Amino acid sequence: MGKKGRHARQQRKREQQGRGQGQDQQIGDSNGQPAHHGLVRRERKKEKKGRRQGGPVRGSARRDKGQKQSQASVTEVVHEDGIRRHHEITRAHTDAVTCIVIADDAIYTASRDKLLKRWKATRNAMGLFELIPDVEVALGDPCFSMCFAGEWLFCGLGNGDIRAYAKTGKQAALFGHSKRVSSLLIHLHVLLSGSRDGSIRCWQMNPASETFDCTHTITEGIPGSVECMLVLGEHLWVGGTSGVAIIELASLRVINQLQPKKFVASLIPFEGHCIAAYQDGSMLIFAPNGAQKHAQPPLPAGPVHCLCGLDSGPRLLCGHAKGQVSSVVLPMFHLKRDWQGPPQGQ
Repeated sequence: MGKKGRHARQQRKREQQGRGQGQDQQIGDSNGQPAHHGLVRRERKKEKKGRRQGGPVRGSARRDKGQKQSQASVTEVVHEDGIRRHHEITRAHTDAVTCIVIADDAIYTASRDKLLKRWKATRNAMGLFELIPDVEVALGDPCFSMCFAGEWLFCGLGNGDIRAYAKTGKQAALFGHSKRVSSLLIHLHVLLSGSRDGSIRCWQMNPASETFDCTHTITEGIPGSVECMLVLGEHLWVGGTSGVAIIELASLRVINQLQPKKFVASLIPFEGHCIAAYQDGSMLIFAPNGAQKHAQPPLPAGPVHCLCGLDSGPRLLCGHAKGQVSSVVLPMFHLKRDWQGPPQGQ
């Protein structure tokens, strides 16, 4: 009886399994896939977070939308300052444009892409200026400062070298700095170069060899890495990562170090005074002797990267980190307005 009972139970189990398989075949279609009727749970395809079927990642879509909105909000005309947007070249360089110099007959741009480019300005049928590419030069390293004097164009590179190009086709290389050359200017036929190695060098041309020799190096009293320089009267003002220092040009000695000790983004002269813009967006006006005359809190547009003077007004134009430009009325330091320039990253 025990064997017969076990045999009967096994037979019933096989019959139940056979009936179950038959039901699965009945609710499937002719291809063996589950049909759309009956009590069959459909298997959902898992979608990656933030991704639509056949579409881009949502974050990317938001970025694209934001870029379109920022491009649409770019200001074309600033009537208050008589400024008009003439031309845009979206891929003038393949990396950030770090400096621009306007010469008598051309405009020069340099970039992190290690290229120096010369552009010719022409007017189109609407009377607006357009930039036409003319010459391209491989510098071998990113360029962070430029200066044009006489027939020479000087380029300060990230590795500390300075490359010089003359209209006649001559070239020269100036070696001495060990880090990025962040500032270049000409004073009385002397090229002054400031670097993130914490030094300022004076260069003069050797007429016999037609090369540039370093005649003096200033390191004592420099406020950290040099970011910008300005000649004001008989003094050289130096903006660094730790404030502003004043150098007497006759002796090449630092005679004053000004508070506050923070990162200086740009220096610009105004009526014998110096306007200093700090990286946090604040600005100070100093008298020729270094006395502080006015303190300006950060502007609504945020951190300042560069300054430019405008005769109309007169005005101070401030370039900000996210592509905005602020117009400040001088000498009251009243914010006239701000507007959106090229979107961030262009």
